[in-house]
Amino acid sequence: MEKGIRLTIEAEEEIKKSDVQEEIIQELINLNKLFICKEDVEGILHKKTTGTSAQIQVEVRQATFLPIAKEHAADINVMHTRDVTGKSRGRGELEDFVSYFRNRYEKLARLLRSNSKFASADLKDIKRYVNEKVRVIVTISDKRETQKGNTLFELEDLTGTFKAVVSSNKFSKEKEQVFEKSKEVLLDDVVAISGRVLEPYIIVDDIEWPDLPVLRERKLIEEDLAIAYISDLHFGSRYFLDHYLESFIDWLHGRGEERELASKVKYIVVAGDIVDGIGVYPNQEKELVVKDIYKQYQMFDDFLERIPDYISVIMAPGNHDAVRRGEPMPAIPKDLVKSEIVRVGNPSCVAIEGLKHLIYHGTSMDSLIAALPNASYNHPEKVMVEYLKRRHLSPIYGGNLIIPEKVDYFVIEDEPDVLHSGHVHKNGYALYRGTLVINSGTFQDRTEYQIKQGHVPTPGVVPVYEAKYGRLKSIDFKIS
Repeated sequence: MEKGIRLTIEAEEEIKKSDVQEEIIQELINLNKLFICKEDVEGILHKKTTGTSAQIQVEVRQATFLPIAKEHAADINVMHTRDVTGKSRGRGELEDFVSYFRNRYEKLARLLRSNSKFASADLKDIKRYVNEKVRVIVTISDKRETQKGNTLFELEDLTGTFKAVVSSNKFSKEKEQVFEKSKEVLLDDVVAISGRVLEPYIIVDDIEWPDLPVLRERKLIEEDLAIAYISDLHFGSRYFLDHYLESFIDWLHGRGEERELASKVKYIVVAGDIVDGIGVYPNQEKELVVKDIYKQYQMFDDFLERIPDYISVIMAPGNHDAVRRGEPMPAIPKDLVKSEIVRVGNPSCVAIEGLKHLIYHGTSMDSLIAALPNASYNHPEKVMVEYLKRRHLSPIYGGNLIIPEKVDYFVIEDEPDVLHSGHVHKNGYALYRGTLVINSGTFQDRTEYQIKQGHVPTPGVVPVYEAKYGRLKSIDFKIS
């Protein structure tokens, strides 16, 4: 709408100016013509009273919110082969575990072979190479410190087992670097180990993870569109911050600052914990204001109803959602979330405008933070970089509940353009070898458990990515 256009509405004689503005705003939204905010309304220009009604004219003093994203069709491609939804066959039997670990090893070993020009030996043949240097691709089945302070690894591949030792000798810079690397090796990691073979073990010279290629350009798109990333809404919790989410909805409608950026938002990606759930942890009912799981999801449906209809929503589950507790998780079914959105599992791969998104709620971060030196809840992006380095989203088997499938859905086979997680309620961002790493924080206030842990979340902060320019901006929706 152009500057100077007048609108006439019927209202009660004693209506307040602010109420007039609200009514006009709602009327225009209902007509699906445009979006305006209170600040755009000039005020009452003319008021004519007739009986019990008043005819009121107001003027819009500037151009209204015209979303760029509304002019573009959605471009979303779900990579179904990377999603367990509808394909779970695991029964927890021995053969399922064997298939799972074999599939993991084969996929990661293939990546490690492609990263090196050197051939790799099998462990069954290792003693043929006594006093020679070898490179082996192995799973770390055990790790411990020896009496002399060295690190001892138990190695395993598809052909056999062996041992490897990393010296703690700090008189050599090279050995010191390898020893520091050994501290970051996790149980169940699939790595390439190079070193000299002795009769009982390999003396390690180097350790390699599958990792992303070093020289990899960041991918951008042609259209001037933006993607918003959210997670950990926790509808139903007494700590749920509905007023922050209200501000986010208002912003999507062009009310407030950063309207140009809001006009570009075409997609919202939700990385799990839509609701707080029921019985997720002991005595949870004391922290719930809504104790019916269907009503919790109805709150989410109500939220979706208020998002502009030209914005596409992609939704994955988290550990609080009403799907199976073990990962990988299937998509949240339609009997819980009734809105027409794109449903994917956890983890999942989705191409948005051609950008490959890897979406994983992030439950395994707890075990990685406990196991890795210098890892913490304050910097989730650093933990997520460890996912990329290992090319696996849940490296430590048993750190969180895993359902063994014949296919390991946690292996990062293709390099993602964006890795999006949540779970730890802390915003964090990084750019690692061409991949944008995003942890999208939360819309839940600090819980009593987090207070006891000393963990300080960052609620109400939404990262928005302008994918044409490679710009990521955090919009803070806190209300003082």
